[in-house]
Amino acid sequence: MLPAAIRKLSCNPVVRGVAHRLRVTRFARDLYCRLLASDGELRVSCLGVDAVFKTRNSKQLAFVDYIVTTERSLIEATLCDLKAGDTFLDVGCHYGIFTVLASKLVGPRGRVIAVEPHPESLQVLRGNLVANRCENVDVLEVALSDTTGPLALSYDVNFAVIARETDPAAVVHQAQGMAGDEALHNFPVPNAIKIDVEGHEFSVLRGLRQTLRDPTCRRVGLEVHPGLLPPGVDQADIVSQLRDSGLFVQSESVRSAAVHLIAARQV
Repeated sequence: MLPAAIRKLSCNPVVRGVAHRLRVTRFARDLYCRLLASDGELRVSCLGVDAVFKTRNSKQLAFVDYIVTTERSLIEATLCDLKAGDTFLDVGCHYGIFTVLASKLVGPRGRVIAVEPHPESLQVLRGNLVANRCENVDVLEVALSDTTGPLALSYDVNFAVIARETDPAAVVHQAQGMAGDEALHNFPVPNAIKIDVEGHEFSVLRGLRQTLRDPTCRRVGLEVHPGLLPPGVDQADIVSQLRDSGLFVQSESVRSAAVHLIAARQV
């Protein structure tokens, strides 16, 4: 395993910028991934559980390592009070970092609901569920929102975002949008929720109003993207939505163009 100092250096924006200017990003990434995981599997330990993550190429593997390295505090703060038998909701689960770790924390009597509309991310996610023997995970191939119906998304290599008028037609796809409360109708109320939806977080929170107000829901880890929020919506609106549900922000940290919020119910 690479030393932590080297892994953090690889995430430094200055170092990444230099590699980009020298046009050696791909070479550096491939070399880094070979040193990081010679067998193509990234092993992660977090909150007392071990997980392995497989991807389809070095770019995806480097992305997983980047998230695990730079978002460690968000991961731990979101999952820290999960207990055996709990239910966890992962909105925008991507390759399954939160999902796999939560699956191990809640154990066979617990349940994880993983929500992801991006087709390639879903393939990697399912491979990671198999690799980690996660048999307590339900995968929903939808995009959570505040209403149910078709939702236009733009697909990047790593994630999906709400389509904008300026997006090229080739990257825009119609996905199934669904209000969160409706999507969770047949599931237990989640004890903890993670939301990472690239600017669509306010709509997701609105669609989960009933779920969030349930006292069973104790904690939310949320990545807010101020630059991607729709016109007329800002971070204060998101905090207000959480507060109206009985959840209060415990911590806030800035990560590049995003803000990480941890909200919990007061006892």
